[in-house]
Amino acid sequence: MSCARARSARPTWLLVTAVLIAVFGSGVITLAHSGELRDIDSARASGQFRIKRTEKCMMRKINDRRSRHGLRRLNWDAQLVHVARKHSTGMASSRSVYHDNYLGARVTHWRRLGQNSGAGGSCRSLLRNFMHSSTHRSNILGTWRHFGVGVERRDGKLYVQQIFESRLDPGNVYHYP
Repeated sequence: MSCARARSARPTWLLVTAVLIAVFGSGVITLAHSGELRDIDSARASGQFRIKRTEKCMMRKINDRRSRHGLRRLNWDAQLVHVARKHSTGMASSRSVYHDNYLGARVTHWRRLGQNSGAGGSCRSLLRNFMHSSTHRSNILGTWRHFGVGVERRDGKLYVQQIFESRLDPGNVYHYP
């Protein structure tokens, strides 16, 4: 499921970030992509924010698939990971798969949002199933810049929520991380 909403007011920090990216160019982008998983590991070591192994697996597979299609890799966003985790935990608790109908209220400063929800046996099989569904595939291969994946294992099944967004650090109602 995909949601879209336009925002007319842009914060000053967004403009400053855009200028910094323009000034430093591809070096910043390359660092963000090549250091993506290293940043996750350093955050883990410092105790700030932990990405589960299965979440890393799904994020890698999504970016690998995007690369195969000639698309830019997505940057992970801790805010989106946290919201996705909450939803995947809820799905695992109820042992059912459903979209988050309140995603637009849970992610607070978004521009465009997309989500994929599912359950399966492994990271690999889940991504394969998402890619065989035209709506899920369009989210994975969409014009996003950031994403977050939340995974919860329950009774041998992985429950996963993928959230795609265009804005960095969109915030969330849970006030973490």
